[in-house]
Amino acid sequence: MLEKLKAKYVFFDVDGTLAEYRFKDKLYNGKCAELGCQNLEDLLFSDLFYKSRPLKTMQNIISKLNPDKIFVLGTIVTNNEVNQKYKWLEENYPNIKKENIIFISSTMLKPDVITQYSKKLKVNLQDMVFVDDRLDVLRKAEELGITSYHPSSFME
Repeated sequence: MLEKLKAKYVFFDVDGTLAEYRFKDKLYNGKCAELGCQNLEDLLFSDLFYKSRPLKTMQNIISKLNPDKIFVLGTIVTNNEVNQKYKWLEENYPNIKKENIIFISSTMLKPDVITQYSKKLKVNLQDMVFVDDRLDVLRKAEELGITSYHPSSFME
């Protein structure tokens, strides 16, 4: 799998892809499923994102890729989350350049953002790869011509 990525521009999601997606050892709570298991107080004031466990398989893969071609494309809800994720990425994925970290507010826009970066970088969409844990977003990306992988593709 690593060989497939080496010459490509690779966009990685954060939660559920580079980091385990759990909070207080739960995936979500039915009261606020769209926010995961966090409550509004946690989202606004706690350091829940900074405490996320990095996924070693992804750390290993990213450490072997060209830092100029690695991007993070994450979805955020609060400013608190942005600051924590920058710090978390710096500590757990040090070879990802800060200028290659992109945060947006809607998951479904990710394939469109990758398409725009393709144009900006003057790179064919066939040279772009997207790694995310949401199958609906991966399907949309593939419909646009972006090679897409779920994190499970990298597990042995």
